[in-house]
Amino acid sequence: MGSLDTIYRRERDRILAWVRSRVADPEEAEDLLQESFLTAVTELDSAGSIEYLLAYVYAVLRNKVGDWYRFKKAGKYSNSRLEQEFFLEDALPDKAAGPEKEFYRSLVLQELAIAVEELPEEQKSAFVQNVFEGKSFREISEATGIPEGTLSARKSYAKDFLAKRLKDLKVFFLDEF
Repeated sequence: MGSLDTIYRRERDRILAWVRSRVADPEEAEDLLQESFLTAVTELDSAGSIEYLLAYVYAVLRNKVGDWYRFKKAGKYSNSRLEQEFFLEDALPDKAAGPEKEFYRSLVLQELAIAVEELPEEQKSAFVQNVFEGKSFREISEATGIPEGTLSARKSYAKDFLAKRLKDLKVFFLDEF
């Protein structure tokens, strides 16, 4: 553990500068740095030793920054619109009730919003414009020149992908119980 403390003291400013080059908010950058070192400490405790500790800290940090961006981008999608498109009760654990159910609902909506970001661009565009921006396929077609049927099919493919993600979450939840 001593080597991690030494690395933190010696490399903190340089690592923080690296994070700040990717995350403009100084508080968010500091939080990500702290989380990364906490993860490294946890791994060090469970693994015993890590050969290239500084490289490991950077790898953890790179993942944390990526997660932060995905979460931030996903936050722009309205949960109520996603709930209107999908019957979330099917994805929630059967035994969940009260606050636990709300926790799982929030988790499912967050995962769905992240999954929207993973859609191929054409599907994502059709889905987002129709569901979140409230545009009809006719309006989108007139603006883009893409036939309404093509836009409808793209949204359908997007919904299939997102429904599969919901099904995968249900399996995950079942494994937890």
